[in-house]
Amino acid sequence: MSGLNTRHLQYIVIFSGLVVSVLYAYGHKVDGDVVQLLRNGHNFVVKGILTPFGSQSSSGSSGNVPGAFLTLAVGVPMKIWHSPWSSLVFLTGLHLTALFMYLNVMKNVVSSVALLALSVLFWLNPWRASEVFLWNPGYIFFASIFHFWTAYHLSEKRSFVFSMLHALSLFLALQIHASFVILVFITLILLWMRALQPDWLGAGAGILLGLASLLPYFLAGLKDPSIFPQPGSGGKGFLFFGLVYVYPLLKGFWYWILFGSSIFQKHIFHQLEFSWIQPAGLQLTVGYLWTGVKYAIGLAGVLLSFYVNYAFFKGNKTVFRFWRVRLEPGDNWVVFYTVAAFFATMTATAISPTLPIFWHLLFVWPFALIPLILFIDHRFHVSGEAKKITALIWICAVYFLIFNIFGALGSTKHSIHSNFNQAYHSVCQDECHWPPKESAAK
Repeated sequence: MSGLNTRHLQYIVIFSGLVVSVLYAYGHKVDGDVVQLLRNGHNFVVKGILTPFGSQSSSGSSGNVPGAFLTLAVGVPMKIWHSPWSSLVFLTGLHLTALFMYLNVMKNVVSSVALLALSVLFWLNPWRASEVFLWNPGYIFFASIFHFWTAYHLSEKRSFVFSMLHALSLFLALQIHASFVILVFITLILLWMRALQPDWLGAGAGILLGLASLLPYFLAGLKDPSIFPQPGSGGKGFLFFGLVYVYPLLKGFWYWILFGSSIFQKHIFHQLEFSWIQPAGLQLTVGYLWTGVKYAIGLAGVLLSFYVNYAFFKGNKTVFRFWRVRLEPGDNWVVFYTVAAFFATMTATAISPTLPIFWHLLFVWPFALIPLILFIDHRFHVSGEAKKITALIWICAVYFLIFNIFGALGSTKHSIHSNFNQAYHSVCQDECHWPPKESAAK
C-alpha cells in the first residue's frame, strides 16, 4: 500500500469510529457515576457554579477527585448546546486528538501499514470506543497520550513549552483518576534513565499552574473536609496490599495482557444483550452464535498477546537496566517508554491498597498495544506476508465494528431503547438527583 492509500484508509477508519461514537452516545444509559458528572455540569450551565472537584470515589471513603477539569469538560460544551450529547462530542474530540498525537509519535518508529494497524487497534477498539461515556475513565486516554506525546518531544530536545505541558499532563491525570500515579512513576523512570531532557524552568511553571488549578479544590476542602482523600476510612486495604497478597500483582499483569488482546471490559464483553432483535427465536440464535465467536476470538487474542509480549520483553531485555542510568545511543525510545509503562503499572499495583479493576490501569492501555504494533511492523517487513498482514488488519477492523455496534445497541451501559438527552433532562429537572424518575428510564 502506498502512503497516500494508507492515509485514505485511515480516514475511513476514523469515520467509522465516529459513526460508532454516535451510536454509543445515543443509547448512553444514566447511572450513579454519570449523574455525578452531569450534576456538576448542570450546575455550571444553569447556576453558573463551577464545582472545584469531580466524582466521589466508588468506595465512598476516599473523597472526591480533585480539581475542576471534569466539571469543565462536561459543563462548557453544555453551555454551548444544553445537551449531554455536546459533552460526548467534546469527549470524542479528546479521543481523536489522542489518536493524532499517538500517530505523530509512532510515525517516527513504524511503517505506514503499522500506523494503519495502530489506527484500527486504538480508534476502533472497544476498549476505547465504549468509553465515549460520561465517567472519569472516559477522559483517561487523552491524558495518557498527552503524557506520552510530551515525553517523546522532551526525549529529542530540551523545551520550556513541552516541559510545562508534560508537568501539566500529570495534573490533568490527577484531576481524572487517582491512578494518575502510574504516569508519575513513568516520568520518574524516564528522568532516572535520562530519557527526558526537561527544562526545569518550564517544568516549574507547569507545576505552579497545576497547583493553581487545584487552589479552589483546597479552599473548598477547608469548608468541607469530606471531599479530601481519607485513607483507611473504608476499613479495607492498606499500602502495599498488592505486594503482600501477590494476587493483585498477577491481576495487574493479566490486565496488561488483556489490553493487547480481543477480550474487553466486562460490561461490553460479558454483558451484551440482544433484546433489540426480534423475534425471540432469532434473538436467542444470534446471542448463542455471537457468544461462541467472541470467546473463540477472545482466546486467540489472549494467546497472541501472551506471545507478542513474551517476544517483546525477551527481545528488549537489555533495554531496561536501572544501573545503567541512561539510554544508550540507538535505543528505541518508544520501546523504553513501553517497558517503563509496564514496570510503572506493576509498581502502582504493588503499592495500591485495593485490588485493581480495569479502569485503574487504563492509563497504560494505549502502551500495552505497542508490542503488538511493533510485531505487526516486523512481520510486514521481514516475513513477506504483506497481503496476509493487511487482510488481518481489516478482519480486525470489521470485528471491532461489529462488536461496537452490538455493544452500543444493547449492553450494561448502552441501549438503543435509551435516549441520553431525554434521560438527562428528566433526571436533572430536579437538580440531577439520583435515582432518576420513572420517565427517565423509558
